[in-house]
Amino acid sequence: MAKAVPAPRVPATPAKISVFQYLDAREFLEHLYAHEKLRNPAMSHRYIAKAMNARSSSFFKDVLTARIRLSPTRARAFSRLFKLDSQEAEYFDNLVLYTQAETHDEKKQWLKKLVKDLPPGSRTLLKSFQMEYFKKWYYAAVREVIDLDNFAGDPERIARALRPPIKTSEAVDAIELLLRLKLIRKAAGGAYRKVDNVVSSGYEADPKLMRGVIADNLELGRRALDAYPPKTRPFSYLTLSISEESFFRIRDKIRTFRKELLEIATESGTADRLYQMNLQFFPISETIIRSKKK
Repeated sequence: MAKAVPAPRVPATPAKISVFQYLDAREFLEHLYAHEKLRNPAMSHRYIAKAMNARSSSFFKDVLTARIRLSPTRARAFSRLFKLDSQEAEYFDNLVLYTQAETHDEKKQWLKKLVKDLPPGSRTLLKSFQMEYFKKWYYAAVREVIDLDNFAGDPERIARALRPPIKTSEAVDAIELLLRLKLIRKAAGGAYRKVDNVVSSGYEADPKLMRGVIADNLELGRRALDAYPPKTRPFSYLTLSISEESFFRIRDKIRTFRKELLEIATESGTADRLYQMNLQFFPISETIIRSKKK
């Protein structure tokens, strides 16, 4: 019988990050580990391997890179290790099943369970059956612009407020979709109000479903180049020669930056205008295999 591993001594620190902000179990574990490591240097991959009764000290790394599957038993063990409460542990159990689901139907099944498990006030994460929201750029724009002014529930005024303006019929369609997805509500007097502050597709969105709206947003950026002065649209670019490892580091930095922007938007005071940010990072050459020096 394996000996119990004493937990590292953890000093009093702020609460750990929330599992309810994640749609990827491995990403959550990676970020949670990094957070715990900052709180207490005694937390290590070796400690986790011993606590999980794993044979190799590379166990946790193999979990994060998907070389080792997260079974329900391992998921529960991680919940105990990181001291998740019962609600967090239940969400994490389903998050593991969602992350490792191999078919669209399985993904859809576990996503519904995840959405049901979200506590009140959690950030809305739209996936699969709600991806219609991301098919048109102006769906999100209509949702945000109605919160800037009363508009008295007038689709024509809402349509004219956007840049570029959309058709009144498109504004009507957007409002109907937002009501159906419960992302807006009809307030007293007929005006519309947002139900939640931030909507994110997460990082697991189906690329085929996201392709159209990404193309639309790139076109908005091209239009903004001519429509607005530089001080209103601070565009810039970098051309970098980097390794694959550096690419992944930059990708993760972009993800972190994106989350920080969402937090700023959530905490923002009275808003007076909509802004669009396109984050793009892509290759412009083939992979070059350097020849060895003789």
